[in-house]
Amino acid sequence: MRGTDDKGALLQGRYRYTVTFPKGALPPVDRDRGGFWSLTMYDRDYFMLAKSSNGRTNIGTVSLDADQLKFAADGSLTLHLSHASPAAKEEQANWLPAPDDQFALLLRTYVPSQALLDGSYQLPKVMRSR
Repeated sequence: MRGTDDKGALLQGRYRYTVTFPKGALPPVDRDRGGFWSLTMYDRDYFMLAKSSNGRTNIGTVSLDADQLKFAADGSLTLHLSHASPAAKEEQANWLPAPDDQFALLLRTYVPSQALLDGSYQLPKVMRSR
């Protein structure tokens, strides 16, 4: 669970944040055995958001398999977190709407790899962009 940005400040939907997974560094799960992952948005009381402006409350393997996410030319994947929709069209595909108040992120993994089990895999930092 992540409720703070890289500087330790509480996550707030009025700001814009990014989470960038370097090429080949998505949450490691055993896809051959049905494994999948999901980064889910929760409100300040840790309830999953019932509504979002684009209908999305999480991003993960399902989004990847549906070819909904846009990777950068270098193979990285940057997710955009904020209450307001990103202005840039290319960022909207990777937008996870946040409430306008405090929020938290929870990474769920199913059939995790050893790197998740032993703690050597770390979720990328949540960076406040504005």
